[in-house]
Amino acid sequence: MSMFFLMCSERSGSNFITKLLNGHNNICGPSTKHIINPVARNLFRYKNLDDEQNWNDLLQDIHNLINVEFSIWKKKFTFDELKHIAPRGNIQALIQNIFMSEAREHGKQHVFIKENHIYEFLPFLLLNFPESKYIYLTRDPRDMALSWKKSTIHPGGVVQAAKQWQKDQQNTLKNFYELEKRGKAYFLRYEDLISDATHYTKEIIDFLGLPHDPAIENFYEDELTQKNAKMQKAWDNLSKGIITNNKKKYLKELTEEEIQVIEKICYFEMKVLGYEPEYTKEYLDQISTEQIEMLNTTELTTIPCRRTKGVQKNMKAKKIFYQKII
Repeated sequence: MSMFFLMCSERSGSNFITKLLNGHNNICGPSTKHIINPVARNLFRYKNLDDEQNWNDLLQDIHNLINVEFSIWKKKFTFDELKHIAPRGNIQALIQNIFMSEAREHGKQHVFIKENHIYEFLPFLLLNFPESKYIYLTRDPRDMALSWKKSTIHPGGVVQAAKQWQKDQQNTLKNFYELEKRGKAYFLRYEDLISDATHYTKEIIDFLGLPHDPAIENFYEDELTQKNAKMQKAWDNLSKGIITNNKKKYLKELTEEEIQVIEKICYFEMKVLGYEPEYTKEYLDQISTEQIEMLNTTELTTIPCRRTKGVQKNMKAKKIFYQKII
């Protein structure tokens, strides 16, 4: 049984690749519940996990998070099940068995996990799951920013998106090359994946060390994938299969100013990752910080952020971990 992890920005195809790999007959790609991130980053708040009360407090918070109506798993956990799923204090066994329980419900042996901002808790993963492998997926920041702007669950518009994309790439790249040297990480661009899914899914599966499954591209036919696609508007496309032309939409749907600002913020990371700017560096250098912040202020005040009840409940359940005092 293996655990594989995704390194990716939001609005960059993270749910797509998770469900694509879920189409493999021996990989479970559960819809995200954002379990590991808040747990890994806040374990210190629970102090000694060998203490029964501390351990039960952690299990209760995890149980609440798992059961939020944000995404659907096949496996339903009772609190009593969580208490018996791993020895007291063994966080590695707890996390692994939570995900492997879902994999077993689907008759699968391996799990592919999407969590946001993995770079924030990568040491936790390397320490507890040293044999794991990582897929680093990136997307053109101009299309990522367009998707962010059109989504109702993210604050602001292209400026906030571009800043997040830049931060994610900088922090992921710091770790990626060291992991790649050790044969533990594989990089690909979203645009390449949707343009030639057959080729790249085969490369991914080969990298993960598993036999290829030609039916993987029919991932969208899965009943649970269809149900999860209806849970959040941002997941709509998961029910439609591979959308091969889902790229370069920014050329028609963003203004020149928006494209310029994105490229100004993301220029160096774009060049590293193989995304060619529409404007020269000399032209972009003329854009001031003040111009960028003026656009950011306008976007923050004019673009609505309306999160669904599921997203709100998920955020509330995660917040508990960051405020825990024992």
